[in-house]
Amino acid sequence: PVAVRSFRFEDRPDGSIAVLDPKTGSTIDTVTGQSGFVRGTLRGLARERKRMGLGAEQPFVLMGRADGRLTLKDPATGRVVDLESFGPLNAGVFARMLARPTAN
Repeated sequence: PVAVRSFRFEDRPDGSIAVLDPKTGSTIDTVTGQSGFVRGTLRGLARERKRMGLGAEQPFVLMGRADGRLTLKDPATGRVVDLESFGPLNAGVFARMLARPTAN
């Protein structure tokens, strides 16, 4: 990986998804509008955590590779999602998260 970043995700009352820095709790990004891919990806990972009796405390890890591939990993379950296999527009939403500056 050329870039690795941890995130927590939180549903908001307005239907958006807050992307949070797991250390500070600061909002790094907000996914609004066409968030179906992000929501679906996170729902699948959350379902696996629930099945295993795990909570949302542990952050997810997003990795960007030198060849442009993006991988979202759930260290709590070991599940890995190769985001580029869902097309550049879908993976681009996660790439934007990886590129955002770290909150202070």
